[in-house]
Amino acid sequence: MKFRISSTCTTIILALIVAGCAAPEKRELSLERMAYVALPNGHDPLNPDQFIPELSSAATSAREGVTKYYERKRGHPLKVLMISGGGQNGAFGAGFVKGWTESGTRPQFDLVTGVSTGALMATHAFLGTPADDAVLEQLFTGITSADIYRKRPLLSILTGNSLMDTSPMKALIDKHITQEVVDRVGAEYDKNRRLWMGTTNMDYNQTWAWNMTLIAKDGDLELYRNVMLASAAPAIAFPPVEIHGHLFADGATRDNMLVIGLTGKDRPGPPLYGPGDFYVIYNGRLADPPRAVTNGIVAIAGTSIFTMMNSSMQSILLRAYFGARTHGYRFNMVQIPADVDVGGNPLAFDPEQMRRGFDAGHALGRQQPNSWEHEPPIVGEMPDWALEAIRTAR
Repeated sequence: MKFRISSTCTTIILALIVAGCAAPEKRELSLERMAYVALPNGHDPLNPDQFIPELSSAATSAREGVTKYYERKRGHPLKVLMISGGGQNGAFGAGFVKGWTESGTRPQFDLVTGVSTGALMATHAFLGTPADDAVLEQLFTGITSADIYRKRPLLSILTGNSLMDTSPMKALIDKHITQEVVDRVGAEYDKNRRLWMGTTNMDYNQTWAWNMTLIAKDGDLELYRNVMLASAAPAIAFPPVEIHGHLFADGATRDNMLVIGLTGKDRPGPPLYGPGDFYVIYNGRLADPPRAVTNGIVAIAGTSIFTMMNSSMQSILLRAYFGARTHGYRFNMVQIPADVDVGGNPLAFDPEQMRRGFDAGHALGRQQPNSWEHEPPIVGEMPDWALEAIRTAR
């Protein structure tokens, strides 16, 4: 009896042989310090008992938390914006920001943080002009998946480090993050406004926050772009990014929102200038309706990432709410309304779904001041009495 091997089987066999022979190159653990990074509590990632240099010069306020430190530096109650991850659902946040501007009530933010798709939004949300809002609309409604990634061939997947090639996303970042844009961000450094982006350091299993205003002040366009690329690179689906010997992936791998130093080693005192505001834009929703998942690798990867982000978001929202309460600040959050169909795969980058998300955010942003929820929804196993304890933490 003769057996005939199909071309598909031949390809798979050859791919497995090559994959077995082409072991990934081993890496050494980098001990290189970088001037631009901190843990979310304001400490040095490689010396976690010490504050980063910017904070160590004012140790008293730093011990109370980064928020208290910048409250003193800015001389007024802070307006803090935190933008979550969410893949294509960043269209909701982009629409909300534009609607908020049109309402005439959008403040100039003192601190802005972004993770994943929130990192792609954060620069223009920080700069805050109508022209920047127009860039966000183009970025989240004028693209398809082809502008973010290309599927790798089977052989490349077996011998590489991701399912997708994100060269298109790098080109998109390069298009919108120009030297002129970075110079505008850097000009805010001496005004003590700060833009932070979160990544996951895979070597150290930590969230590393990047002071993008300091990077911009130093004029390092390449590093600025690489941090954004790393922050928006969900592991396995997208390739990690190596920076100064450290390997970084999507910030949402650990924390789907970057909460910078809301509490320090000491209990923070009352607000110096009256209550400020913490604003959270969640590019998702905590109670997403059930839906049948397409049984394909891209949909499975996207749904898995969404589940990870959603689970992470529940605990992070409570952390942000606790920080707001202990600082005597107001807590404000928005999420995608339950009746808006944005699909179940944040990696789909489907134009129709993104337009629906953008339009929903835009409408909600214009409804100031009635857009906000002032407590995180109780989801999962968090009992009411635990939220009440946080509510009265001050």
